[in-house]
Amino acid sequence: MRRKIEKQGNILPCYDTYIKRWQQYKQMKRFILILTILLTVKSYGQIINDESYLDLSFLKFKTELLNCVIQKDTLKLKEFLAERVFESKDGCGYPGCTKDELIKYYFIENPEDSWKDMLTILRFRFSRLEDKNPENIIPHDKIIFQGPSYLKKIDTDNELLILAENVNIRKQPNLKSEIIRTTSYEVFKCDCNILTMTNKTYQTVDGINWIEIKLSKNETGYVSSKFTSYDLIKEMTIAKINGEWKIISWFQSPGC
Repeated sequence: MRRKIEKQGNILPCYDTYIKRWQQYKQMKRFILILTILLTVKSYGQIINDESYLDLSFLKFKTELLNCVIQKDTLKLKEFLAERVFESKDGCGYPGCTKDELIKYYFIENPEDSWKDMLTILRFRFSRLEDKNPENIIPHDKIIFQGPSYLKKIDTDNELLILAENVNIRKQPNLKSEIIRTTSYEVFKCDCNILTMTNKTYQTVDGINWIEIKLSKNETGYVSSKFTSYDLIKEMTIAKINGEWKIISWFQSPGC
């Protein structure tokens, strides 16, 4: 009888150990996922170049934000937002959304696209910039981090960046067309501005959105827009407010 009680008495410590190890396992899986996302993109020609390392406090903020986005935690997301977040006029209007408005319009009413956009921005890293008008709209410190990082390197009205490896460039905008060549993280000229593009620039064929790119003076080709920077119309700006990093802008570029 005494041995039986002693065996039963060991159940709780064993259970606690199991739970502790399970939590450690989950944390490790989450860490590996975060590390994988952060290291996935190569810096092709320095177009995608992460400058997060220049500020350790920002690097910590970014890693915690990434964890929040992976979990799609809207309550946690509020902690990363400024009291008011500047965004395109289609949402809250000038001078931007409150925390609750931003979460409602983007992460509750349109969650899949918004979480995907934020994860993609985090994946393609941040540039460190100096804001010449830090008192404008959302007052903040001069140093800001803006993502995706390639915005610093390309002219989005006239250029696009391939955001994947081994993307097919076709002669015509359809899957049966001849493949001219493949490309990975390369910049191409394009008529990407919605105000100046022609009816050939952007076409939908068989459920795929195709965008025309310029290969040379006399040659053009087509790629699926989902593999390009043209398809990511959001940009995110993070700055310090009262000593804490906050998202101050969740912006959709004009003309998109």
